[in-house]
Amino acid sequence: MTQLTKFLCIALIAAVFAACSDDDNTRVPATAVVLDCTEKDLVVGETLQLTATPAPANTTDDVVWSSDAEEFATVSESGLVTAVAAGTAKISATYGSVSATCTVHVSEPDPEFEVISFETSEGMKALDGTPVVLGEIEVVGGMAAGKHSPAFWAQPFAAEYGDPDGAMGLTFDAPLFSTSDDNVWFGSYYCDCKAWGAQMDTWGGFALSRICNTMATSFDYKNQFAAYTTLGANSTSTFAIAYCNGMMGGQYSDPAIDFATTPRQVDHLYMATATMVGTYYKYDPTAPADRTYAFQIVGSLAGEEVGSVSVEMVTNSVPVSGWVKVDLSSLGKVDQLIFKPQGLNPAKDFDPVYFCIDEIALVRE
Repeated sequence: MTQLTKFLCIALIAAVFAACSDDDNTRVPATAVVLDCTEKDLVVGETLQLTATPAPANTTDDVVWSSDAEEFATVSESGLVTAVAAGTAKISATYGSVSATCTVHVSEPDPEFEVISFETSEGMKALDGTPVVLGEIEVVGGMAAGKHSPAFWAQPFAAEYGDPDGAMGLTFDAPLFSTSDDNVWFGSYYCDCKAWGAQMDTWGGFALSRICNTMATSFDYKNQFAAYTTLGANSTSTFAIAYCNGMMGGQYSDPAIDFATTPRQVDHLYMATATMVGTYYKYDPTAPADRTYAFQIVGSLAGEEVGSVSVEMVTNSVPVSGWVKVDLSSLGKVDQLIFKPQGLNPAKDFDPVYFCIDEIALVRE
């Protein structure tokens, strides 16, 4: 072997060793990983978004998702679990040599009810026929200005489907989103209020959200699309957030659900406190100490009221905790449900009349 050949061999070995050394020096291996959910019950067709948090936070390892029983539940590269068939699957998130697991128990749908839980897998549709997509929304102007994510509201549809010559400015006042069969519609209201001289967005009726906040320590409009819970009802992800904005006078400024083509019997639904309500009574010094108010859920059929159910959401200024199951079976078949606040005294006090609904159970026909 010539001296030149020896030199080249040594140089090549040194370069390879240096490259390996550089790789070892730049890699930050994960030492632990935690999932935001370790056990979950799902119904066939439902989805669950899992989030994995590795330690250290600056690890260079990438997450790899897997299911040990894809015949029961699958998982995407982003951690979205889909329930496929009745059974149990373990969903794992692996970073390098460490992993964490969520056990998913999948069951068949309740044969007695059709449940609206607003999940992506249900195919909820916007009024233009496109799939409902939750993302970042922005409220412009006034003390309620801010960005919220993920959520869905009427503002993006106002220019095309609203009234540009409304009394207070561009106004949307109509059913906004529906179930996949186009029968169950959720009304919404939006106005840019430019007639006051500058845009100051206001809304009412229903919107959709996956924002939960029980950690807020002040009453702030940045939480106006948040539920005062950690998840949706029965640990779902998406829920409907509602605001009774009766001062705007729109048909849907108070929340309403329309059964457009076929009246249905609603057996029950779940309601929860919004973060705006929870923080108002817990942290705002102007909140009254003895306020009790409820929401009256009014059922109607062919323009005639068939009954109502009252749901107390604040008792002696203490909001209800968690998701409350509300029995609506006494109403029978309805083609509309309207949610009206009760027990308010606007001349004396301000009440943030926000609430959340989820898991609407329709009796199967």
